[in-house]
Amino acid sequence: MAAGLLLILTAVTLTGPFGEATATAVQVDGSVAVTVEVEVDASFAADYVVVHVLNPDGQETVPLGRSTAGRYGGTFRIAPFNRAVVFEAGRADEFAVSETVSLIDMGVDVGLLQTTFAPETTGSTTRQWGWLVLAAAALAGVIGLGWMVRPRTVPAPQSAVETTGGGEVDGTD
Repeated sequence: MAAGLLLILTAVTLTGPFGEATATAVQVDGSVAVTVEVEVDASFAADYVVVHVLNPDGQETVPLGRSTAGRYGGTFRIAPFNRAVVFEAGRADEFAVSETVSLIDMGVDVGLLQTTFAPETTGSTTRQWGWLVLAAAALAGVIGLGWMVRPRTVPAPQSAVETTGGGEVDGTD
């Protein structure tokens, strides 16, 4: 099991009260462990900060802990597909939501994450049509071969001598 840690390549700056957001990823047993960090303006006095990981089937909400003054971070595991995330910071009287940003935009290496959501059965319909065409071509070939080697009935030859009349020929002169 080779797990590779990738360095932060880029960071995204979000609109207030959020600041810079970054992400790193490590490949673990067919999934990806993603660590995100986001800056939250200290004047907002957030009681909580979470990240909403948007999936095709819904979303997963991951609480983020304070890592340093004004920065919050956390780790979550996902299937190896690019995901969009939205940060949320809140307190008793209000909350703020960031714009949607992808993990690749936040610095995760493209090589770790597929960039589109693809069902697991992608291409099976195409393969089924391919097998159908192959079967039709084989059937046509067998029919053609059968047509070429079929036994032909030859009509019986007509007699060269026709007899007309009903008499007997006695063969004497």
